[in-house]
Amino acid sequence: MAIEEFKHRVKSIEFGDGYKQVVADGINSETQSWPYSYLGAKEEVVPIFQFIRNHTAKSFIWRPPFGEKGLYRVKSDSITMTPMAGGIMKVSATFEQAFSA
Repeated sequence: MAIEEFKHRVKSIEFGDGYKQVVADGINSETQSWPYSYLGAKEEVVPIFQFIRNHTAKSFIWRPPFGEKGLYRVKSDSITMTPMAGGIMKVSATFEQAFSA
């Protein structure tokens, strides 16, 4: 089960009378990140691992579960490949939403 994370950038100011004003920070103030993992034989996992390693600075189109297609990048410090029993490998990473100009 994927556990998505939604972050909102906001600017706020609180006045002396207790009133607080909050506004979205920029046009892309909400960002999403999603954990991804794949289990499979080494020959299946290695191409996925290579793709993930090549997309830490380069965006790709991906559709998150129950979401809309969008641009994503791999969070650079999130990539792992773990050997499992019986020659099975597990590759994991976090996909972070990216925006284009």
